[in-house]
Amino acid sequence: MGCNQSSARANKAEEAEARLRRQAGEGPPMPVAPLSAEAEAAAEAEIVRVAGSIAPGAGVVQHAFKSRKGRVPYNAHKLNQDRGLLAYGLQNDPSLSLWAVMDGHGEYGHFVSSFLQEHLSASVAGMGGDLKAAPEKALTECMRRACDELVETNINVSFSGSTCCYAVKMGDMLYTCNIGDSRAVLCRQADNGDLQAVGLSIDQKPENAKEKARILKAGGRVEPLPGPPGEDCGPPRVWLAEVDVPGLAISRTVGDEVAQTVGVISVPEIIPHSVQSNDIFLILASDGVWEFLSNEQAVSVVWKYKHDLQTAADELVNEAAKQWRKEEEVQDDITVIIVLLNQPK
Repeated sequence: MGCNQSSARANKAEEAEARLRRQAGEGPPMPVAPLSAEAEAAAEAEIVRVAGSIAPGAGVVQHAFKSRKGRVPYNAHKLNQDRGLLAYGLQNDPSLSLWAVMDGHGEYGHFVSSFLQEHLSASVAGMGGDLKAAPEKALTECMRRACDELVETNINVSFSGSTCCYAVKMGDMLYTCNIGDSRAVLCRQADNGDLQAVGLSIDQKPENAKEKARILKAGGRVEPLPGPPGEDCGPPRVWLAEVDVPGLAISRTVGDEVAQTVGVISVPEIIPHSVQSNDIFLILASDGVWEFLSNEQAVSVVWKYKHDLQTAADELVNEAAKQWRKEEEVQDDITVIIVLLNQPK
């Protein structure tokens, strides 16, 4: 039986997970109070949160957002676990903006991504003067505080969590902070009109040398799903030393307490960038886009519709979904934020 068909292995992993929960004294997982059907429908509609002024002092900020729930043939009640956040005028400063994409995973991942959606802007703004005095230190600290606040909720994050790719713009400086495999990509236009896709984040995967070394040092394993020799069993994942859980395919995450016992962390990698006049737009997207589209392909799609950002976001989501249909029976949630930085030539 192949990697993707090994129900016995899956059952064993589930039993091991349940055993770990019992050992921790958790009993059955208890998330926040179950949502009503009406609340679930509202959650599907409210997958983006826009805070503050859309037209800060320097002028109108043009942006677009689009999210599409994925498809799992055997789960008709699947929820969209992605979330988006656009916040303007932080600290009452019209030049201070925040954009973020979160991609939840695990049974309660949508609670984690929603938590970040609701708390991240306040956490960033709460850094006070440190945010401008020492931006990278402050942006790391604000995420640490948000993670501490998450622990104080009744969301069960033993085996659930979320990515978080967030970009903070202060004047002409852009700081991209990444946890997981959501991604930030910038479109730059050369003098001759050629386009360049500039990656402003690095996907944090267990197979990356630095990430793997940290996980192994902490006593974890980095291996694909178990399966027959020679068969493609997917990407390397993070496992406990003796038990086949959690099987996490990213090396940094918000939540996932069990994975964090073996070297998975919630510390963002931060890339500072001075925005130039030929930096045209920023794309923030969950890995539903990047699974089958390159940075260059995404930039090309958006550029085609650059004068209508909402159409650009719609078409990028459509193109990502089309690639999923070609390659897989399932489809991941797909979420895109596009922010115009400068007018194209």
